[in-house]
Parts: sequence; C-alpha cells; structure tokens
Amino acid sequence: MAREQDKKASGGRPLRPLATVVDGLTDAGLRRRGFIEARLIQRWADVVGPDLAAACHPEDLRFPRATGGRRRGTLRLRVGGGRAVEIQHAIPTIIARVNQVFGYQAVARVTLTQGPLPTPPAPRTRFTAPTRNQKAAAATKAAAIGDSRLRHALAELGAAIAAKDTGDS
Repeated sequence: MAREQDKKASGGRPLRPLATVVDGLTDAGLRRRGFIEARLIQRWADVVGPDLAAACHPEDLRFPRATGGRRRGTLRLRVGGGRAVEIQHAIPTIIARVNQVFGYQAVARVTLTQGPLPTPPAPRTRFTAPTRNQKAAAATKAAAIGDSRLRHALAELGAAIAAKDTGDS
C-alpha cells in the first residue's frame, strides 16, 4: 500500500534519493559563477585534502576568451587570514589535483583573495534518550511544583539534561 502511495506522489516514477537530484539543481547556479562542474565545490576537501580545504575555498573558475574553450582557466580561491603564504606554496599541488578531477588541463593559474571563509555547519549532536532512573529522579525533583503541566515539562527537561550530561562523557 505504501508503494502505491509513493507511485501516486511521484507521478508513477520511482522515488530517488535527494542527493541524486541536488547535484543537477546546483549545477546551473554554479556554472553562472564559473564552475563547469559542481563537484569541484561539493568535494573540495576530497580534491585538495582536508588541511588545504580548511584554509581556502574556491570562488570561481574563469577561462580566457581568446581560446574560446574550457582550458587553461584561472581558479580564484578565497584564503583565510594568515595561511595565504602556505596556500601560495601549495598552488602547484592544487592545480594538479583540480586538473585530475576534470581529466584535462582546466586550470593553469590560481589567484588568491584574502577574506573570511564560509563557516562550516555546526556538527549535529545526537539525542540520548533519558533512562527510567533519570526520568524518575527528574520527576522527584519537580514534585513540589503545583502546576501539573509545568511540573511535567520541567521533569522532561531535567531528564533530557541528565541524559545529555551522561551521554557527553
């Protein structure tokens, strides 16, 4: 029955994972910024390595108009703070790795722009469900509260905090 509902919701086509669709959606926007392949931005840490990726971020990729093709372009990187000299020394490595991703000599030059890097998303914390003992202890502490809804809410909050505290260690 669930599969019938899925087929109706998707117009008769099988449902696909969102990740397979997102690549196609972001390609057009990234092409306007000079990126012929979104995977360069999406997999930047895999391309240049985590250490270099933490210090720089690709902004755009421009190709010379005279050649009219997609070769020997200039990759512009935003570099954070005092690591510009380090990135400048790593430019030959960056060019080689980016060209390896493209499969041809797409990048011939790299220019650096100093500025703040995009902040990575904060790591998600895992929720740890409170145990029966933690729930009972929190309920005991909140027992003196007269309002039943407030007492219940504070008991749940106390149990969740107790579970988080034991889950961190």
